[in-house]
Amino acid sequence: MKIANIDTIRAIGEEYGWNEAQIEQALSTAIRVCYAERDMLVEVDVNMQDQTIAARRRNGYGDRGVWIDIREPIMPSVNMFMQVMEMMQWGDGSPGSVLEGEVSGFRDGGVIYRVSGNLVYVPENLLSVMDYHSRPELGTKQVLSLCSSRDNVSGMRMGTRRGKEFVASVMECYYPDCVSGIWMGASNSWAVIRMGTEHMSAWLESGGVNVRHLQQVLGVRRITLLPEGVGETELEQRDNEIRHFVNNAWKSCRIAALTEDRIVIHTPLDATDPRKVRTFTSMLKKICPEREQVIM
Repeated sequence: MKIANIDTIRAIGEEYGWNEAQIEQALSTAIRVCYAERDMLVEVDVNMQDQTIAARRRNGYGDRGVWIDIREPIMPSVNMFMQVMEMMQWGDGSPGSVLEGEVSGFRDGGVIYRVSGNLVYVPENLLSVMDYHSRPELGTKQVLSLCSSRDNVSGMRMGTRRGKEFVASVMECYYPDCVSGIWMGASNSWAVIRMGTEHMSAWLESGGVNVRHLQQVLGVRRITLLPEGVGETELEQRDNEIRHFVNNAWKSCRIAALTEDRIVIHTPLDATDPRKVRTFTSMLKKICPEREQVIM
Protein backbone atom coordinates (compact mmCIF):
# COMPACT_ATOMS: atom_id res chain seq x y z
CA MET A 1 0.00 0.00 0.00
CA LYS A 2 1.24 3.48 -0.88
CA ILE A 3 1.40 6.10 1.88
CA ALA A 4 -1.21 8.64 0.80
CA ASN A 5 -0.18 11.50 3.11
CA ILE A 6 3.57 10.96 2.92
CA ASP A 7 4.33 14.71 2.72
CA THR A 8 2.41 15.44 5.93
CA ILE A 9 4.10 12.56 7.78
CA ARG A 10 7.54 13.61 6.59
CA ALA A 11 6.90 17.26 7.52
CA ILE A 12 5.84 16.29 11.06
CA GLY A 13 8.92 14.12 11.44
CA GLU A 14 11.20 16.92 10.26
CA GLU A 15 9.66 19.27 12.83
CA TYR A 16 10.74 16.79 15.50
CA GLY A 17 14.21 16.63 13.95
CA TRP A 18 13.84 12.90 13.23
CA ASN A 19 15.41 10.92 10.40
CA GLU A 20 13.46 8.56 8.12
CA ALA A 21 14.23 5.47 10.20
CA GLN A 22 12.69 7.10 13.28
CA ILE A 23 9.64 8.27 11.32
CA GLU A 24 9.16 4.75 9.92
CA GLN A 25 9.25 3.31 13.43
CA ALA A 26 6.75 5.87 14.73
CA LEU A 27 4.28 5.27 11.88
CA SER A 28 4.59 1.50 12.31
CA THR A 29 3.85 1.83 16.01
CA ALA A 30 0.87 4.12 15.37
CA ILE A 31 -0.66 1.63 12.92
CA ARG A 32 -0.18 -1.22 15.40
CA VAL A 33 -1.92 0.89 18.06
CA CYS A 34 -4.90 1.34 15.71
CA TYR A 35 -5.27 -2.43 15.46
CA ALA A 36 -4.53 -3.06 19.14
CA GLU A 37 -7.56 -0.90 20.00
CA ARG A 38 -9.57 -3.45 18.01
CA ASP A 39 -7.89 -6.36 19.83
CA MET A 40 -5.97 -7.35 16.71
CA LEU A 41 -2.28 -8.24 16.50
CA VAL A 42 -0.51 -6.95 13.38
CA GLU A 43 3.00 -6.61 12.03
CA VAL A 44 3.84 -3.48 10.05
CA ASP A 45 6.77 -2.50 7.84
CA VAL A 46 7.01 1.12 6.66
CA ASN A 47 9.41 2.24 3.93
CA MET A 48 9.60 6.03 3.61
CA GLN A 49 11.89 5.88 0.58
CA ASP A 50 9.49 3.70 -1.44
CA GLN A 51 6.50 5.34 0.27
CA THR A 52 4.96 1.95 1.01
CA ILE A 53 3.39 0.10 3.94
CA ALA A 54 3.30 -3.69 4.29
CA ALA A 55 1.04 -5.09 7.04
CA ARG A 56 -0.28 -8.49 8.08
CA ARG A 57 -2.49 -9.71 10.89
CA ARG A 58 -2.58 -12.89 12.96
CA ASN A 59 -5.55 -15.14 12.21
CA GLY A 60 -6.01 -17.30 15.30
CA TYR A 61 -4.23 -17.43 18.65
CA GLY A 62 -0.62 -18.08 19.63
CA ASP A 63 1.46 -20.16 17.26
CA ARG A 64 -1.60 -21.90 15.84
CA GLY A 65 -2.74 -18.99 13.74
CA VAL A 66 -1.47 -17.88 10.36
CA TRP A 67 -0.44 -14.46 9.11
CA ILE A 68 -2.72 -12.83 6.54
CA ASP A 69 -1.66 -9.84 4.42
CA ILE A 70 -3.64 -6.63 4.85
CA ARG A 71 -4.22 -4.83 1.56
CA GLU A 72 -5.36 -1.50 3.01
CA PRO A 73 -4.09 -1.00 6.59
CA ILE A 74 -5.95 1.25 8.98
CA MET A 75 -4.05 4.54 9.15
CA PRO A 76 -3.77 6.65 12.33
CA SER A 77 -4.98 10.21 12.52
CA VAL A 78 -2.37 12.96 12.53
CA ASN A 79 -3.11 13.54 16.22
CA MET A 80 -2.52 9.86 17.08
CA PHE A 81 0.68 9.81 15.01
CA MET A 82 2.01 12.83 16.92
CA GLN A 83 1.04 11.28 20.26
CA VAL A 84 3.06 8.17 19.38
CA MET A 85 6.01 10.35 18.39
CA GLU A 86 5.82 12.17 21.73
CA MET A 87 5.75 8.86 23.60
CA MET A 88 8.78 7.64 21.66
CA GLN A 89 10.52 10.97 22.21
CA TRP A 90 10.30 10.49 25.96
CA GLY A 91 11.95 7.08 25.54
CA ASP A 92 13.66 5.86 28.69
CA GLY A 93 13.98 9.38 30.07
CA SER A 94 17.78 9.26 29.96
CA PRO A 95 19.66 12.43 31.03
CA GLY A 96 20.35 14.79 28.16
CA SER A 97 17.26 13.75 26.18
CA VAL A 98 15.77 16.74 24.37
CA LEU A 99 11.99 16.88 24.66
CA GLU A 100 9.13 19.21 23.85
CA GLY A 101 7.01 20.01 26.88
CA GLU A 102 3.85 22.00 27.48
CA VAL A 103 3.77 24.46 30.39
CA SER A 104 1.21 23.08 32.85
CA GLY A 105 2.04 24.86 36.12
CA PHE A 106 4.45 26.82 38.28
CA ARG A 107 6.10 26.19 41.65
CA ASP A 108 8.70 28.05 43.73
CA GLY A 109 9.66 30.19 40.75
CA GLY A 110 10.13 27.15 38.52
CA VAL A 111 8.00 25.75 35.69
CA ILE A 112 6.23 22.36 35.48
CA TYR A 113 5.98 20.84 32.00
CA ARG A 114 3.83 17.97 30.74
CA VAL A 115 5.75 15.70 28.38
CA SER A 116 3.87 12.75 26.87
CA GLY A 117 1.80 12.29 30.02
CA ASN A 118 4.82 12.77 32.32
CA LEU A 119 5.56 15.81 34.48
CA VAL A 120 8.99 17.45 34.37
CA TYR A 121 10.04 20.24 36.73
CA VAL A 122 12.50 22.93 35.68
CA PRO A 123 13.60 24.84 38.82
CA GLU A 124 14.10 28.58 38.75
CA ASN A 125 17.89 28.39 38.55
CA LEU A 126 17.69 26.17 35.42
CA LEU A 127 15.20 28.31 33.50
CA SER A 128 16.38 30.11 30.39
CA VAL A 129 17.19 33.77 30.86
CA MET A 130 14.10 34.84 28.93
CA ASP A 131 11.84 32.55 31.00
CA TYR A 132 13.42 33.78 34.23
CA HIS A 133 12.49 37.38 33.50
CA SER A 134 9.11 36.62 31.86
CA ARG A 135 7.37 33.35 32.78
CA PRO A 136 5.86 31.46 29.80
CA GLU A 137 2.10 31.24 29.65
CA LEU A 138 0.20 28.04 30.45
CA GLY A 139 -0.06 25.83 27.38
CA THR A 140 3.12 27.21 25.81
CA LYS A 141 5.26 24.51 24.20
CA GLN A 142 9.01 24.72 24.82
CA VAL A 143 12.09 22.58 24.37
CA LEU A 144 13.84 21.23 27.46
CA SER A 145 16.54 18.71 28.32
CA LEU A 146 16.21 16.06 31.03
CA CYS A 147 18.51 16.00 34.06
CA SER A 148 19.51 12.88 35.98
CA SER A 149 18.08 14.11 39.29
CA ARG A 150 14.54 14.25 40.65
CA ASP A 151 12.76 16.95 42.62
CA ASN A 152 13.00 16.21 46.36
CA VAL A 153 9.48 17.49 47.08
CA SER A 154 7.37 15.95 44.31
CA GLY A 155 9.63 13.24 42.92
CA MET A 156 9.17 14.64 39.41
CA ARG A 157 11.97 14.31 36.89
CA MET A 158 13.95 17.53 36.58
CA GLY A 159 14.86 19.31 33.38
CA THR A 160 16.87 22.32 32.29
CA ARG A 161 16.60 25.12 29.77
CA ARG A 162 19.92 26.76 30.57
CA GLY A 163 23.63 26.30 30.01
CA LYS A 164 26.11 24.98 27.47
CA GLU A 165 24.95 21.35 27.72
CA PHE A 166 21.34 22.34 27.02
CA VAL A 167 22.32 24.48 24.04
CA ALA A 168 24.58 21.72 22.68
CA SER A 169 21.83 19.08 23.01
CA VAL A 170 19.25 21.21 21.22
CA MET A 171 21.72 22.20 18.53
CA GLU A 172 22.49 18.55 17.82
CA CYS A 173 18.75 17.89 17.34
CA TYR A 174 18.12 20.88 15.09
CA TYR A 175 21.38 20.86 13.14
CA PRO A 176 23.29 17.56 13.59
CA ASP A 177 27.00 17.49 12.76
CA CYS A 178 26.97 21.24 12.18
CA VAL A 179 28.41 22.84 15.33
CA SER A 180 32.07 22.50 16.34
CA GLY A 181 32.11 24.75 19.41
CA ILE A 182 29.78 26.49 21.87
CA TRP A 183 30.59 29.13 24.48
CA MET A 184 28.11 30.71 26.92
CA GLY A 185 28.41 34.12 28.56
CA ALA A 186 26.48 37.00 30.12
CA SER A 187 24.87 34.69 32.70
CA ASN A 188 23.93 32.17 29.98
CA SER A 189 22.06 34.78 27.93
CA TRP A 190 24.69 34.95 25.14
CA ALA A 191 25.69 31.94 23.03
CA VAL A 192 28.67 31.96 20.67
CA ILE A 193 28.37 29.07 18.21
CA ARG A 194 31.19 27.98 15.89
CA MET A 195 30.49 26.14 12.63
CA GLY A 196 31.76 25.67 9.08
CA THR A 197 31.33 28.56 6.67
CA GLU A 198 28.95 26.55 4.47
CA HIS A 199 26.61 25.95 7.42
CA MET A 200 26.91 29.53 8.60
CA SER A 201 25.76 30.84 5.20
CA ALA A 202 22.58 28.76 5.46
CA TRP A 203 21.93 30.07 8.97
CA LEU A 204 22.20 33.68 7.84
CA GLU A 205 19.86 33.33 4.86
CA SER A 206 16.76 35.54 4.75
CA GLY A 207 18.18 37.98 7.25
CA GLY A 208 19.19 35.31 9.76
CA VAL A 209 15.73 33.80 10.26
CA ASN A 210 17.24 30.51 11.48
CA VAL A 211 19.30 32.30 14.10
CA ARG A 212 16.31 34.23 15.39
CA HIS A 213 14.22 31.06 15.54
CA LEU A 214 16.88 29.20 17.49
CA GLN A 215 17.35 32.17 19.80
CA GLN A 216 13.64 31.94 20.68
CA VAL A 217 13.80 28.15 21.11
CA LEU A 218 16.80 28.37 23.44
CA GLY A 219 15.47 31.37 25.37
CA VAL A 220 18.69 33.37 25.00
CA ARG A 221 19.01 37.07 24.26
CA ARG A 222 21.85 36.85 21.79
CA ILE A 223 23.53 34.37 19.43
CA THR A 224 26.82 35.17 17.70
CA LEU A 225 27.94 32.88 14.88
CA LEU A 226 31.64 32.17 14.52
CA PRO A 227 33.00 30.55 11.33
CA GLU A 228 35.70 27.93 11.73
CA GLY A 229 39.12 29.47 11.22
CA VAL A 230 40.98 29.10 7.94
CA GLY A 231 44.73 29.14 7.45
CA GLU A 232 47.74 26.98 6.71
CA THR A 233 48.75 26.61 10.35
CA GLU A 234 46.80 26.14 13.58
CA LEU A 235 47.95 29.59 14.74
CA GLU A 236 46.61 31.21 11.58
CA GLN A 237 43.31 29.42 12.03
CA ARG A 238 43.02 30.61 15.64
CA ASP A 239 43.90 34.18 14.62
CA ASN A 240 41.23 34.03 11.93
CA GLU A 241 38.60 32.87 14.43
CA ILE A 242 39.53 35.63 16.90
CA ARG A 243 39.23 38.31 14.22
CA HIS A 244 35.82 36.99 13.19
CA PHE A 245 34.64 36.90 16.80
CA VAL A 246 35.66 40.49 17.50
CA ASN A 247 34.04 41.69 14.27
CA ASN A 248 30.81 39.72 14.79
CA ALA A 249 30.49 40.40 18.52
CA TRP A 250 31.42 44.11 18.59
CA LYS A 251 31.97 45.64 15.17
CA SER A 252 33.14 48.97 16.58
CA CYS A 253 36.17 47.35 18.22
CA ARG A 254 39.52 47.18 16.42
CA ILE A 255 42.31 44.66 16.92
CA ALA A 256 45.47 46.75 17.27
CA ALA A 257 47.84 43.79 17.73
CA LEU A 258 47.49 40.02 17.65
CA THR A 259 50.38 37.81 18.66
CA GLU A 260 50.73 34.21 19.76
CA ASP A 261 50.22 35.12 23.43
CA ARG A 262 48.55 38.53 23.40
CA ILE A 263 45.64 40.43 21.88
CA VAL A 264 45.37 44.22 22.01
CA ILE A 265 41.93 45.69 21.36
CA HIS A 266 40.84 49.31 20.95
CA THR A 267 37.26 49.81 22.11
CA PRO A 268 35.14 52.70 20.79
CA LEU A 269 35.63 56.05 22.48
CA ASP A 270 31.96 56.13 23.43
CA ALA A 271 32.11 52.68 25.08
CA THR A 272 31.22 54.01 28.52
CA ASP A 273 29.21 50.98 29.68
CA PRO A 274 31.60 48.96 31.86
CA ARG A 275 29.18 46.03 31.89
CA LYS A 276 29.31 45.71 28.10
CA VAL A 277 33.10 45.80 28.14
CA ARG A 278 33.23 43.23 30.94
CA THR A 279 30.82 40.89 29.12
CA PHE A 280 32.76 41.17 25.87
CA THR A 281 36.18 40.61 27.45
CA SER A 282 34.87 37.68 29.49
CA MET A 283 33.61 35.93 26.35
CA LEU A 284 36.82 36.74 24.50
CA LYS A 285 38.76 35.06 27.31
CA LYS A 286 36.68 31.92 26.80
CA ILE A 287 37.29 31.98 23.06
CA CYS A 288 41.07 32.38 23.41
CA PRO A 289 42.11 31.60 27.01
CA GLU A 290 45.75 31.21 26.00
CA ARG A 291 46.19 34.90 25.17
CA GLU A 292 46.60 37.89 27.43
CA GLN A 293 44.09 40.66 26.81
CA VAL A 294 44.97 44.34 26.66
CA ILE A 295 41.90 46.56 26.32
CA MET A 296 42.46 50.19 25.38
